[in-house]
Amino acid sequence: MIRNYEIMYIINPVTTEEQKAEVIEKVNAILAAAKAEDVKVEKWGERKLAYPIDKKETGFYVLTTFKIEGTELKEVETKLNITENLMRYIVVKKD
Repeated sequence: MIRNYEIMYIINPVTTEEQKAEVIEKVNAILAAAKAEDVKVEKWGERKLAYPIDKKETGFYVLTTFKIEGTELKEVETKLNITENLMRYIVVKKD
């Protein structure tokens, strides 16, 4: 069953604009490979983190909404775990 999800992820703030674009492109490619539909990307920009991660106080936030089969989600998360310059992410099911 296809459901709506959103993923919020934080890119390492010391990366260049080009590297940030590459990370966003890679996440979108991971979603495309998992047959995600209606992928929409919102760049929130650099913001202060709630707590330091790897001694960094800020991170570049990106929100992506998409529709995907629930069974494909595990593979997406597995690939996100090994994506370079991705500090944290969370996937949330939307109603």
